[in-house]
Amino acid sequence: MTITGYQLTRLGEVTTVTVTSDLAGTIYYHWYCDGCYVGGGRSATRSFYLGLSDQTRVEVIDTNDAAFDPVTGAPAGWPARRTLWWVRSTAADVARYRVEQKKAAGEWSTLAIVHDRPDTWDYAVITDRLDDLSDYTWQVVPIDAAGNDGTPITIGPERIVRTPDAPNFQITFDAGTTKVTFSE
Repeated sequence: MTITGYQLTRLGEVTTVTVTSDLAGTIYYHWYCDGCYVGGGRSATRSFYLGLSDQTRVEVIDTNDAAFDPVTGAPAGWPARRTLWWVRSTAADVARYRVEQKKAAGEWSTLAIVHDRPDTWDYAVITDRLDDLSDYTWQVVPIDAAGNDGTPITIGPERIVRTPDAPNFQITFDAGTTKVTFSE
């Protein structure tokens, strides 16, 4: 399963993604947006509604298998990403924002630097892949034109759980009453 090319077209708030596959014959495409399955079919083109400042990560799996299960066959790490969103600072001297991430009790690391745009009200950044069953905290630090840090905005902490454990239960059927009983 390989996508050999893609094309993005944006018209207002609609972004259209078109992919090219090297598979031959009948091809089925399964689309994921920010790690969540959004649909599939035989079309190599899909449109997404995004606000003018929105970001999203689009992944697609191509296959010749009509019975492909898009949940169990999801891309590696699915959906271990997080979209961080914040509203711009009202301070007039903010030039940029430093977005940082900390895993558990570790050190802060810089994910992105986002430049302030006077015509933009809110911002969003998508994290890299996150580890399952780990705690993360993020902060957005406004920075003025002189390079001084402002008061950070904290997001989290949040525990990433991609695949929760299945419930453990027993099912019994009583033929006399035709009742089904679930128990742990």
